[in-house]
Parts: sequence; structure tokens; C-alpha cells
Amino acid sequence: MTTSAGLRGLFVDVLKGATDAGQAVYSPFDWPTAPNSYPTILVRAPRERKVSLGPNVPQFDVFASIEIIARTKSAAMVGDAGSALALAAAERLKGQIEDALINNPAIWMDPAGGQRIEQFSSVDSDLSTSSEGEMPMAELAMTIEVKFYQGPEDFYPIVAVPLESVGVNFDAENVFDPTGTYPAPPFPDAVNPAPRTSGPDGRNEGELQITLPQ
Repeated sequence: MTTSAGLRGLFVDVLKGATDAGQAVYSPFDWPTAPNSYPTILVRAPRERKVSLGPNVPQFDVFASIEIIARTKSAAMVGDAGSALALAAAERLKGQIEDALINNPAIWMDPAGGQRIEQFSSVDSDLSTSSEGEMPMAELAMTIEVKFYQGPEDFYPIVAVPLESVGVNFDAENVFDPTGTYPAPPFPDAVNPAPRTSGPDGRNEGELQITLPQ
């Protein structure tokens, strides 16, 4: 089953080691505070929208927004030059993130070979810099909308009684017995009472029993 939380975790796993951030790729509540922990990437999945594919059956196109926040810093200098270096590092991270995620089979297919997602619906990116504080920093805020499918198997299970056998009984309207009465007919409500001018008359004139599965 594909879920937004599962995709968030998958994005974190794929991005580790694929960018300048190395292993410094985190989910919410794991944000590092040490000054030597940059560049670093935070991945979260704050929004999801399900669009029904029709009535009666729970089938949905699901659109999950995966947010990626990457922060870099420049230790070389302060001011505009330092901000430019931090921004260049963030731009390089942006390209590395896109290369690592887009068209990656680990994102698109599950280990069993099934399709996990249908498409990357959109990718929005914003870059910003700040020269406040001891070191100039840059931040990349990227939102990737991912589309996938969820169906009845992903929701409340409906318990059904398995079909084990099928029986077919044949009692014709004609030929019929105009006066006979037969005990325990297969479908008593369909039997015309005697004397009768047409069938069914209550006789089991043909029977087929099928045991499942075949």
C-alpha cells in the first residue's frame, strides 16, 4: 500500500548519500541544531488530497505533497559574497535532489515489482539566502506533488463468506404432471398447486452441483 508517510520515509532513504548533505537527511522532529551539521535536508509530508474515482467503491487518486527543506551555509566569508556561496551550494543540492528522486525505480516500484506511484505531478522550488548571524546561509524549499492510487484493499476490510458450491435445479413449465404432488421440491414457492395446467410441478427434472474452487 502506498501512503504519504511511506513516501516521505522513502524520500529520506533515497536522498541519504545522494547529495552533499550525506547522511544528514531527516524527518520531522529530527532537525539538528549543531553548527557543523550543514548542509542538511528535512523531508516531511504535510498535505494529502484524495480524489474519488466514482461512487460505491472506495477508489482514489491520491495527491501527496512531499516537502523538502535543504539548508546550506558558507564558512568562507560573510556578507554578499558568503551568501552567494551558500546560494550556489543550495542550487547544487536542488539538482542533486531532483537527480536522486525523479525517475528513480526505488520511488516508482515496490520490491515486489508493483507500481508504487503514477507520476510526479509537480515540483515547486524556492531559494532564499540570509547573511544574518555568524555564517551566511541559504535555504531551498521544494514541494513535490506525487500521485498514486488507493483502492478497496487499502481501507476497511469487508468480511465475505466464501462461495463453496453452486447448485442448479431444473423444473420445467412444460412437460408437467397435472395432478401429482411431490415432497420437498427445490423451490416450493414456484410450484403450481395441483390440479395444474402448467408447470413447474415440483419435480427435480435436472440437477447440477458444482463444488468450488474448480
